Formats: sequence, structure tokens, C-alpha cells
Amino acid sequence: MKNFIISLTLFISSLSYSAIENPSNIYGYWLNNESEILLIQLDNSFTRSDKFSVLAEGNLEFINDKILVYRTDTNEEYALEYFLGKETLVVMKPNSQEAWLFSRIGN
Repeated sequence: MKNFIISLTLFISSLSYSAIENPSNIYGYWLNNESEILLIQLDNSFTRSDKFSVLAEGNLEFINDKILVYRTDTNEEYALEYFLGKETLVVMKPNSQEAWLFSRIGN
């Protein structure tokens, strides 16, 4: 049910919200409910980590309503749908119907 609500939110928001290239309010520190921290820096590099290790890192590119991910830790590349609110960021997980829900915790 939670995945359905997140997917519905993404769909509805994509109809009313058009992502611009490099949205300025996406940069900073984000925390999800799994206690992972996502840092997106001004040079479009990112690191997602938990309290023990780095889980993913690389570079991002913002095209239309997608984030293009170029991981430097695994050499994977993929596109993810996302929604950016004032204090929340919803990102679809790669190769999945699930999504991460992040809350802003700092700039």
C-alpha cells in the first residue's frame, strides 16, 4: 500500500511539476527512514551512506523528470524518476517499484 501511495504521488506530481535542470533546492543533506544519509553537492556529485559505510557514490545529471545516475563505485548508469518537494525528496529505487523517501536535514 505504501508503494502504491508513493507511486501515485510521483505520478500526480509529475503532471503538475516539471523538473528543471539542476534544481537548486535539491542540494544538501537528506535522511531516509532507513537512517541513510544522501549528500548531493553543488558539483552534482552524491554520496549515500549509513552509519557504517558508503552505499553508493557518483555523479548526477537532471534531465526532464529524471535523475541520471553515474555511479563511480560500481560503474553502473541508470535513470530514476523523482519528486522534489520543499522538505522532501522521493526517488524511485533502480530496477524496483519501491522508492526512497528522504527528508531534508541540512544544506
